[in-house]
Amino acid sequence: MQGLQAIAKIPNNTEQRIVDSLFKILSGSTGTTKVDILNLLSRQLSPRTFDSSYRYADEALKLSKKLGYEKGEGVALFYFGNSFFFKSDIKNTLSNYHAALRILEHYEPSSELADLLYQLALVNQVVRNDKKVHSYFLRSARNYFSIGDTWNEHWALLLLGLSYFYELQVLKALELTSAETANRMMDSALRYNDICFGYFSSKHPDPLVLSNIYNNYALFHLAKNETDVEKYYLKALDIAMTIEETNYWRNVQLSVQYGNLGWYYYDYLKDINRGYKFCLIGTEFDKKTDRFDLHSAGLADMGEIEMARGQYAIAKDYFFQSILSSNKLVLNISKIIHVDPSFRIWGITETRSTRIRVFKNLVSLFELSGDYKKALEYQKKVDEEKSILAQDELSRQVIGLEAENDDNLKRQEIERLNRDNELRRIKLNHDRLLFGGIGCVILIASLVILLWLQRKRFQSNRKAMLLEQKLLRSQMNPHFLFNALTGIQNFIVSQKPDKASIYLSKFANLVRNILDNSVDEYVKLEKEINTIENYLELQKIRYSGKFDYRIEIDDEIDPEVVMIPPMLAQPFIENSIEHGIKHRETPGHIDIRFTRQDGTLIFEVEDNGIGREKAREIGILQDQKHRSMATSLTIQRLANLNRKLQKKIILEITDLKNALGEAAGTKVMFSIPVEE
Repeated sequence: MQGLQAIAKIPNNTEQRIVDSLFKILSGSTGTTKVDILNLLSRQLSPRTFDSSYRYADEALKLSKKLGYEKGEGVALFYFGNSFFFKSDIKNTLSNYHAALRILEHYEPSSELADLLYQLALVNQVVRNDKKVHSYFLRSARNYFSIGDTWNEHWALLLLGLSYFYELQVLKALELTSAETANRMMDSALRYNDICFGYFSSKHPDPLVLSNIYNNYALFHLAKNETDVEKYYLKALDIAMTIEETNYWRNVQLSVQYGNLGWYYYDYLKDINRGYKFCLIGTEFDKKTDRFDLHSAGLADMGEIEMARGQYAIAKDYFFQSILSSNKLVLNISKIIHVDPSFRIWGITETRSTRIRVFKNLVSLFELSGDYKKALEYQKKVDEEKSILAQDELSRQVIGLEAENDDNLKRQEIERLNRDNELRRIKLNHDRLLFGGIGCVILIASLVILLWLQRKRFQSNRKAMLLEQKLLRSQMNPHFLFNALTGIQNFIVSQKPDKASIYLSKFANLVRNILDNSVDEYVKLEKEINTIENYLELQKIRYSGKFDYRIEIDDEIDPEVVMIPPMLAQPFIENSIEHGIKHRETPGHIDIRFTRQDGTLIFEVEDNGIGREKAREIGILQDQKHRSMATSLTIQRLANLNRKLQKKIILEITDLKNALGEAAGTKVMFSIPVEE
């Protein structure tokens, strides 16, 4: 079933009259005015000519830097991203959007920042970074509100509500959510839908938007197994009928609403006749649009209904028509001009899902007719489409993770440079004051002491930040990341997309948690445990059957309340696996325990590996540099933390022995003052 169409906030069609007028005033313009005109030219030309759009944005960027026009520089980077957006180049789109955001967020609120945040939400939907989608839509709405653009504010809120619903469907499919979380997300989706209904029904009664709002209500109530779904679908259809015939979206909306209602009758109410009637009308409206994805999906629906009616020949004909329609999209996606430019990115994904459904149904039809050769042929097509879709999904999610990581590192670098500049400014002031005159010796001495203390504090902060960056690099071990992705790819190649999706989600959560935790001095114990679990699950892919683990939490500990420094134990858990358990002849075990004693959290990691002494004896510590670096960084980090604490964090490493005095593993214990 279809939901709200998230239309991009950049023009899809180049308006020649606007381009001509901009060229007329460009020749006589100078300074920041010229920058603004160049940026507008890039914005107008991006849907039609990538090279021209890129050239004018580049010229605007260079001139902005020369003039010190920071906002013009940010807008130019935004329009660079738009050029790549029209080429469906997600990586370069995100790279330029992030660079633009680092500048334009200093000019909040503004229309440019609001549009940029909206675009970032759309692209993060493509790379499945749902938490960022929520954040960007909400920030976009707040900027629209601040500049008085109420219509776009509520449009962004409407999409924010729908994004909670879509994320929930993914989490449910992967069985990664609790009933409490699901209810909370559905409440958020309904709350934003209610807010937008109040605005669009009274102050701006746009039938296209209202039809989508009622459609959302139907989707949300269907997900909650409530009984008033039909009422909302019928209301959405009635309102869609009032859209002006000259409006491009009329036929698209009627296609979606008839199709949704028909599928609801067929699949949920088991009313085949009414389902057939409404789906058939929907396919007629499909034909009046340029949306091959909708047409292909509508024909697939008709094929399934005809199968249910026992009309196998007719069903087969619908399925073949669906394939022909989807071929037009798959083979010509780069040439299709559409009102929504993001259609080029997500339209192909939706269409491949439809093709998998069609090929599966054809396999069933050919098996029913006894044509097993044809059935096998289409089963191979199912597997091929699944593999393409899974590879595409993996590629987009990895691009999203890389872009987010690059942005975080660049922001840290900017912060470091700002600290360095501040130190240089303080030093310059210090030198000037030093030669202020003998008559001000007492005052100068006081200022020197103050400046020295400030400098020490900045240097300490800088050292701590560099230490956190080194720790982040050690946590994101390239060998581990490569092996985890290779394991996930093996699931895809072996045609286990469900397992690939689950472990890809764990991989994404692990990388995102590591990135988030790298800038936080303390995190909730629950989040730290989640990071450890994801890390261990991914290591179990690499070392299948080599070890198991158990995490025990004392009943007196509330993981949602207790705060601890993040990523303390991961280097030692890695050592347990790589240098202890890996070399056992039989499967090993890792115990992770959290207990509480007199206001102190005892955090233990215990393994039954071969032990540190045995590892040295048989010469297996090849990666001694990495092992030493990770342990050394943790010790340095504890030293930095302990300088701020009255009660110190204590680290103890114990070599375990059995009854015969032989090595029986290693135990690492942290004694952490509890911060709640």
